[in-house]
Amino acid sequence: MKKAIAFLLALTLLLVFPVQASAVEVTEAQVPVTLTVINTVHPISVTVPAALPVSVVNGYTITANNACITNNAETGAIRVTAVSVQAGSFGIGSYETFAAQDNTIALRINGCPTEQAGPLAITEEAFPAIEAGGKLPIDYSAKVAATKAASNLNAATVLFTIAAAEPVKEG
Repeated sequence: MKKAIAFLLALTLLLVFPVQASAVEVTEAQVPVTLTVINTVHPISVTVPAALPVSVVNGYTITANNACITNNAETGAIRVTAVSVQAGSFGIGSYETFAAQDNTIALRINGCPTEQAGPLAITEEAFPAIEAGGKLPIDYSAKVAATKAASNLNAATVLFTIAAAEPVKEG
């Protein structure tokens, strides 16, 4: 029995105090980080009108004649892909069949008229591609029915959606 206890004690000591092994040599490895950047996005730099002002003076509607969208990029054409008109303090009416309901406005932008709030039916002829450094004039007119005199109202909001005119080719 003494032998068995001595054996268990020796085994316990081996487990409690592990024998450490030492490495004879140390190796280091240097791994480079290789970076690849592929630009598949065509950067767009564009200026749109800060406002499309409309004034009604003695029954005549007056709009700006210098509004334009400018492609500020050095390369690559852009295109207006959608135009949407949202109501502000005025409702949006049909430009072609304007009913002159109180507090309504109707717009025609580059020949594309509003029918109601929402997207305009635009054409490529009305909104052609704008080459780098080029401009697209925004010719707009409005019909307005207002119940009382007003100044600096946000009657409506026009949202221009702009994208690269052609996809960027990888290569």
